[in-house]
Amino acid sequence: MRLVTFTCPLCGAHRQRFPMRTAWKSRAQVSCRDCGIVVCSNPPRGTHLLYLLYAEVITLLASLALVVAYVLNAWAWLGAIWLVAMVLCWFPGAIRHARSPIVRAVRDPNYSYARRPNA
Repeated sequence: MRLVTFTCPLCGAHRQRFPMRTAWKSRAQVSCRDCGIVVCSNPPRGTHLLYLLYAEVITLLASLALVVAYVLNAWAWLGAIWLVAMVLCWFPGAIRHARSPIVRAVRDPNYSYARRPNA
């Protein structure tokens, strides 16, 4: 799916993806499958705060529905509500990381402050 994948900034390898567990983090890191460098997403703070607010509202609404399903002993509904809440929180987080600027996690070892690039 194009929305949750990105291209490596160094080697240009397509279809890179951050792990599912990193959707809630402010910065996600992953190693490139082709060249092996560690890249991370660098979303703006405002985008991250909006995502946290969105996830909090979804969690609040889902928790109310989970309590009702638990009281009514509707275990299938409880599982379905939990699954929908997880997908609704994970998918925007994955899109946010894949569409934010992708940078190297550590500075290039060949980078020198004395040399200017393209000089």
